[in-house]
Amino acid sequence: MTVFRKIPQNSYCDFIQTAENIPFGKIYPLSLAEGRQAGDIYTNGKAVLFHHLCGFGHIAGSADDAFINSIKELMLNCGRRLVLFADNAIAEKFGEEFAVSGRLFFEYRKSTPPEYFLPDGYKLEKLDSGLISQMAGRIVPAFSWESTENFLAGGTGYCVTFDGRPAAWAFSAAVSGIEVDIGVETDPAHRRKGLAFIAAAKTIEDILESGRTPVWACHSENTGSAGLAQKLGFCKTAECCVIHKR
Repeated sequence: MTVFRKIPQNSYCDFIQTAENIPFGKIYPLSLAEGRQAGDIYTNGKAVLFHHLCGFGHIAGSADDAFINSIKELMLNCGRRLVLFADNAIAEKFGEEFAVSGRLFFEYRKSTPPEYFLPDGYKLEKLDSGLISQMAGRIVPAFSWESTENFLAGGTGYCVTFDGRPAAWAFSAAVSGIEVDIGVETDPAHRRKGLAFIAAAKTIEDILESGRTPVWACHSENTGSAGLAQKLGFCKTAECCVIHKR
């Protein structure tokens, strides 16, 4: 009988190839397997669950009913958010205790970053601990990084400021050796000025200079985020189901 078990961190590198074969959003599993960001990896020997610090989960391999039931148990009782990204076949295995929606994935395929123009009164600054400590909102480095120190050591990002305070920002929410996923947010007082575009464009420039590919993802109903991705020049590459407990 196979056992659903948590993998010790010193064995995460054994799952790099498994993570690379995931068809959508593989950057989050890769960030775990490569040891760049925190989270848990579970397996029963045939299937693998990658559970990132931010709560994102991905399945790889052949997941039987017992494996799916173990994931359901985690989602309902583990005390840590688990939002599962999966295909339709997996989503059909989840009952009324769970809600299913959609997620879109984008990739930046150009060799040069978008052009931008900074409005009067605003400055564009690279993220540091002081700026990060002033950022309010859900999409901030603490969403997916263990600490500000870990983010500054392994990530990148830029902030548009007004009177020395963050107005909009973009940063590497997840990193792997080949991709960087960008997270963005704008302070409500500074919306509809194109500031998130500016911060994201500069972050794209940083990512391209590192030799990696910028990627982007959002809820299928988040038309604002999807529209911003397309305005920046991202191309849609995939979509999947999103499963979470009600």
